[in-house]
Amino acid sequence: MRYAMDFGSQTVTYNQTTTEAEVSRLFCAAVVSKRFRDQLLQDPALAIAQGYNGESFTFTPEMMERFSSIRAESLSDFAAQFLAHEMPLQVEIPIPVVAR
Repeated sequence: MRYAMDFGSQTVTYNQTTTEAEVSRLFCAAVVSKRFRDQLLQDPALAIAQGYNGESFTFTPEMMERFSSIRAESLSDFAAQFLAHEMPLQVEIPIPVVAR
């Protein structure tokens, strides 16, 4: 995840990574398609390899291993297990240096 803070306007900007976008696509497919969702719960690696509705997913071997290690009965459980392995959120906040 990428965040940027502008101290002048007090805004925070979030830029989604490519991996996050792929994860989002995967979960969207599982939400809208019972067949894909069932396959994802039964065999995540196969479901991801076969793709959804003509669309393929691109994940690193590490992400595929992570998905393959999940054993879930429901999509919410699948998501919870996936998120439990997330790296802690790291936010970089620039500290302005004031010359004296």
